[in-house]
Amino acid sequence: MVAFVLVERRVKEPLVDMRLMSIRGVWATDLVALILGFAMFGTFLLVPTLLQLPAATGYGFGKSVSESGLFLLPTVLMMVVFGPIAGLLNRRYGPKLPLFLGAVAVVAAFTLPAIAHGAVWQVLASGLLTGAGIGLSFAAMSNAIIESVPATQTGEASSVNTIARTIGSSIGTAVVAAVITANSTPRGLPTDTAFTAGFWVCAGVAVLAVLASLALPSAHRRHEEAVAAGVQDLPPEPAELHLPLRHHN
Repeated sequence: MVAFVLVERRVKEPLVDMRLMSIRGVWATDLVALILGFAMFGTFLLVPTLLQLPAATGYGFGKSVSESGLFLLPTVLMMVVFGPIAGLLNRRYGPKLPLFLGAVAVVAAFTLPAIAHGAVWQVLASGLLTGAGIGLSFAAMSNAIIESVPATQTGEASSVNTIARTIGSSIGTAVVAAVITANSTPRGLPTDTAFTAGFWVCAGVAVLAVLASLALPSAHRRHEEAVAAGVQDLPPEPAELHLPLRHHN
């Protein structure tokens, strides 16, 4: 990673212009992508494992592989529903609000099962919140990146954001697997503590996504920074942002 950055800063035509990473709208969005990638794959590992454990354990649900897969379907559906909602919020308030709301929803999604995960509705509610949060956040990320860089650099900036998300998912899978392994019986059966700890880890990491989303510039500030960076294809500023200026006039 260090070698890549050093090379990219010196070559005449870099694959990724590292100056983009100094734009607050870019690095803050990439940080949110990294963190939520961690949390998203945490749920993809924890929930199916919990559902497939034998009910005789006292905390498993004894579901088959196919049944546990169906429990993830509501998460995907909520992503589909809340993606367009993120677009509506973005047009009115900018990408910072849907990113923040999405991160908060993910925190709630893991806090609920960390406190209690002994009933099916708790697992389903967690999945619904996860889908809503991921749908809001991931849809808003693209807009946040595109509105922060010139049109000629949207491809590389968006690609770095996708890479950040992938790195987060890889780290999340490894960390959650380590938590489960560290809290397993000698025969390799995860204990109830393993899931509680795993959900708390993901909830704690998601809190960092909330803080990172707050680091994004406001819609007005982002507009000013984008103009300064040479972005020419900006959408109009939300009308309500001009109200204070009218008041001062």
